[in-house]
Amino acid sequence: MKKLTLLVLTLSLLASCKKDKNCNKDMAGVSGSYKVTAVTYKSTPTGTEQDYYSTFYTDACEKDDIITLNSNGTYVFTDAGVKCVPSGDDTGTWNVSGNNITIDGQTEQIESFDCSRLVILEVDVNIAGDRLKIVLTRQ
Repeated sequence: MKKLTLLVLTLSLLASCKKDKNCNKDMAGVSGSYKVTAVTYKSTPTGTEQDYYSTFYTDACEKDDIITLNSNGTYVFTDAGVKCVPSGDDTGTWNVSGNNITIDGQTEQIESFDCSRLVILEVDVNIAGDRLKIVLTRQ
């Protein structure tokens, strides 16, 4: 009986800790370190989604980079792991407002955020109505 009570208590504590995590689409919730794990493109909203990750990220040195979104509105892009030549390290500013994220003055839509994946949607990239989706996975 004591083991069952201990198990229930432990599970309750774990569940309550998970609920405390801020998954809001705001600066505090989105702040963290991410890696680009997928990029897809559709030429029309109803078109077939194409994989662009392998097109954009052709070198191993690009696939392990980390972007850290700091809660103070700055970001650090780190050329992590395998280093590119020249290095891709960078810094800048970012902000979240409603369903939009602005990075260095460019505003895009946050399609979804679940605390572990941030999906950013850019519309009208090459032609009217096209969609570029970037999936960032929290590290």
